[in-house]
Amino acid sequence: MHVTRPQSLSRAFRLPICLAASHRYFSSTRPTHSDLPPPPPSTGFARLTNRALISIHGQDAARYLQGLTTSNIKPPSSSSQSGFYSSFLNAQGRVLHDVFVYPTNHSADFRARSGGEKYEEPGFLIDVDKEHAESLRAHLRRFKLRAKIVLRITDPGEWDVWSIWGADDATLDPINQPELRNIGCIDARAPGMGTRTVTYDGHRPSTMAGPETTVETYDTRRMLKGVPQGHAEIISGEALPQESNIDYMGGIDFRKGCYVGQELTIRTQHTGVVRKRILPVQVYGPEDEKPPEHLTYDATTSVDLPTATQNISRVNTRGRSAGKWLTGVGNIGLALCRLETMTDVRLTEEGSQWSPEHEFKMSWQPEGGAERELKIKAFVPEWHRNRVSVRDMHR
Repeated sequence: MHVTRPQSLSRAFRLPICLAASHRYFSSTRPTHSDLPPPPPSTGFARLTNRALISIHGQDAARYLQGLTTSNIKPPSSSSQSGFYSSFLNAQGRVLHDVFVYPTNHSADFRARSGGEKYEEPGFLIDVDKEHAESLRAHLRRFKLRAKIVLRITDPGEWDVWSIWGADDATLDPINQPELRNIGCIDARAPGMGTRTVTYDGHRPSTMAGPETTVETYDTRRMLKGVPQGHAEIISGEALPQESNIDYMGGIDFRKGCYVGQELTIRTQHTGVVRKRILPVQVYGPEDEKPPEHLTYDATTSVDLPTATQNISRVNTRGRSAGKWLTGVGNIGLALCRLETMTDVRLTEEGSQWSPEHEFKMSWQPEGGAERELKIKAFVPEWHRNRVSVRDMHR
């Protein structure tokens, strides 16, 4: 695989001043600060209210999860008790849930607040998309069989997930904070994602960085870094783990033993080519002369965005789809992109179809509304390029 650097473009991104008569692209009214989240601060923290926690404990908990997740589950006797990013797949190797897994059996606070002595056994908290926690619980129960475990969705307000970013990750790592009893981890999905911490009974993390922000501001920051999360971006039962960057984000251990969905995942890693990946994108008006040079979030511009899976195609060209829109906020978002069509990434010696002069668009017509169109540009994060190089060294 070869990766070349993008060529610089002649003009920076400018928002359109005029609207075409037959299409609507940007809102005709200036939004208030409540319409869109503000630009994310370089240092801050947020309670992730869109996440839920599932508790699993019992003498078979580690072995049980080992057969279901894409990451290696370390035994309770391991010296490392930090949490980690992972996922659950179906038998066809499609992603069902992307999650964080936090060991809890070493935490005195967790045992004291969750049942006392019986929680001396191995245990974990699974951090999952709140709207689909029940779906994951049902998936876990399906494979329980005779495993000696107890699983439940924790009550609202019982435990909270926080993201803290901007300071030194080692300082903020919950594992280095004995007062939090070590529930959490460094968020290693992309550089600068900070740490994730679990607290109880509405408590805030004792070590915080910068101002408190909302989960919407956190999600904006996450999209700018190109990190997909949850069912709106990693579509359950359809998305492939490598196309969803779960391999790049450290959520797959390719050396571990059997787990549900392993066969296709391993085969793709060793013999296949991943031609599509989720990338950060920026939308702009059809009347703009040049696409944006840099991915930039504008909190003052309200954009009419399409629904998920909207097709992306090249401007003035007919052919197969170049990608699929997933979700967004304001003028940025995430999309599943064909790498050799929408970016300068080369996957084979044959070269790519990409050219810096190519532009891409989304055209759609809402029910009962006028036809709409937006241009869209994909950006390859630097951490993608670095992890491509590391992977190639080990193939």
